[in-house]
Amino acid sequence: MKNRLKELHQKARLARDANSTQAYGAALAAIQEGEVRANQDFDDAKMIAVIEKEAGKFKESADAFAKAGRDEQAKELQDCADLLTALLPAKLEADAYPKLVSEAIAETGASSMKEMGLVMASLKKEHGSTLDMRLASAAVKEALS
Repeated sequence: MKNRLKELHQKARLARDANSTQAYGAALAAIQEGEVRANQDFDDAKMIAVIEKEAGKFKESADAFAKAGRDEQAKELQDCADLLTALLPAKLEADAYPKLVSEAIAETGASSMKEMGLVMASLKKEHGSTLDMRLASAAVKEALS
């Protein structure tokens, strides 16, 4: 993942594409900073989490600029968020969650809301970055209540 980001960043720089350079550069910098702080190389799952976070930052900034009436800057930042989001694995469809949750509940033996954390941890371990945590959480709450 990191090598792919480096290649994309280099191509964007050579093409003088400001948005792509900014997006890929921010993701690379965040990954490198995280690796230095953790004193270890990140695996793909951690890199994906960092890229998701960076895409969220760009999206949040784009929304703020749009609310302030600065549409050109908002579009540029939204383009950066879209570039990073395109690198992420596809999320699961909403109709897949009830089955996944019931399997996780059976696996963990959870029977009450007190054990929601166990179920969520199991889901995260099995499905990682393909989960929409908001949808997963709602499905687990519904199943355990």
